[in-house]
Amino acid sequence: MLKRRPLLDFCRAATWHARAAACLLASLLALTAAGGFAAAKEKPKAPSAAAKAPTVPAPVADWPLGSERAQVTLLEYGSLTCSHCADFNNNVLPGIKEKYVDTGRVRYVFRAFPTPPMGLSYPMHSLARCAGPKGYHRVLDAFFQKQRQIFDAAQQGNGAKDAVYSVFTEASGMNAAQADICLRNKSFAEAVNQQSLKGEEMGVEGTPTLFIQTSKGVTLIQPPYDAESVGRALDEAIATLPPPSVARPAKAKTKTEVKAKPKAKKP
Repeated sequence: MLKRRPLLDFCRAATWHARAAACLLASLLALTAAGGFAAAKEKPKAPSAAAKAPTVPAPVADWPLGSERAQVTLLEYGSLTCSHCADFNNNVLPGIKEKYVDTGRVRYVFRAFPTPPMGLSYPMHSLARCAGPKGYHRVLDAFFQKQRQIFDAAQQGNGAKDAVYSVFTEASGMNAAQADICLRNKSFAEAVNQQSLKGEEMGVEGTPTLFIQTSKGVTLIQPPYDAESVGRALDEAIATLPPPSVARPAKAKTKTEVKAKPKAKKP
C-alpha cells in the first residue's frame, strides 16, 4: 500500500474550495511544464477572498458498477499515480468484477484519493470525472493500464500532457480541446477533492484502501489486497446478509356458486 505523503503547502488551504482550486492550478502547470514531476512543486498565487469564503459542496456521485439491487458494496479509495493501485486494477479487480460484480452480488465504487505527484494525479482524476458516469471507469482503467508509459513521459522534456491526453481521448471518445475544457472546469477538481477529504474522514492513509459496505455499516478490509483475500472478505459479507424474502403466491379466489332464485308461481 502506498502511504500518502503530506500534501504540498498550496494543497493545505483552509477550505475544500480553495484547496481544490490551488491543486488544480498546480496540476495545469505540471502537465505542460518540462520534467512533469518537478513542476508539481511550484506554488500558485494565493486564493482570492472569494475562494476563501466557506461554502457547502454538493454531494459527489459515486457512479458505481454493478446491480442496484446488490446488498454489498466494495469501496476503493485509490490514486491514478499509485503503482499498487494499478496492480490491483490490472491484476485483481478483473476477477472480482467477473465473480461478484457482473453476477449482481456486489457493487463496486472507486473514489479518488490523489497521491504525489499531485500535479499529475489531480488532472488525471479530473479528466476521469469529466468523462461522466458512462466513461468514468473506462478512463480510470485506461490510465491504470498505461500508468508506466505516463510516468516515463513525465520524465521527458515535454512533460506528461501528451501521454495523458492520448490515453484520455482514446478511452473517453473526447478530443484534446475538450480535455482542455475539462481541466479548466474547477468543478471536476472540486469533486476529486471532496472524495479525498471523505477518505481522510474514513481514516484512509494510503492507497489502495478497501472497504465493504452493507446495511450493517462500513468495514475496512485489511491488506493484502490479493484476489483470495478480497474474495474471502466479500464472501463473508455476503454470508451475513439476511436471506432474500420470498414472495408468497396469492391465494386463488374460490368461486362461490350463486343459487338461482325460484321463480314466483303465477296465481
